[in-house]
Amino acid sequence: MSNIVNGLISNARMFSDEVKEIFGNLSTEQLNWKPNGSEWSVGQNFDHLITTNNLYIANIQKVADGTHVNNWFSIIPLFPNIVGQQLKKAVSPDSPKKIKTFPIFEASYSEIPDTIIEDFQTNQETFISLMEAVKNMEIRKIKIPTPLSPAVNIKLPDALEVIVMHERRHFNQAKRVMDSEAFPK
Repeated sequence: MSNIVNGLISNARMFSDEVKEIFGNLSTEQLNWKPNGSEWSVGQNFDHLITTNNLYIANIQKVADGTHVNNWFSIIPLFPNIVGQQLKKAVSPDSPKKIKTFPIFEASYSEIPDTIIEDFQTNQETFISLMEAVKNMEIRKIKIPTPLSPAVNIKLPDALEVIVMHERRHFNQAKRVMDSEAFPK
């Protein structure tokens, strides 16, 4: 299992470097510019990732600390597998389908501070250190609740993969905003 997690760690590190290179020098105006009222700005995409990641990180931290116990809902046969596969399909960077986010994951609608990329990098380091902490555990047997409900569980390896895929999806979305003709130069 550590090979799979090592691959995710490697992807997360490369992703963090790519984020810094592409978005690290944007001004506050550029980070907050929106193509229209219904699309998120570059900054909102990264604010959303921090919000979402933190909700998962809380449960991953319990695994790393050794305090996690699979809850009663996690024993429902096949359900965590189905949830994991559906989440990966939904957040896949290759999926052209737009997804309406749940309110718990919403990005801030106020002005995003110019530290958002640094804040994301700090969040990413926390995520990477937690993956390092759990990579040698029997994580296939560990099921964590999703942020939506303690009744909806996902296998830990699937949760880690969902986070990495979700980050890439919003990176692509932020990149499209930045590549827009009207984006402030």
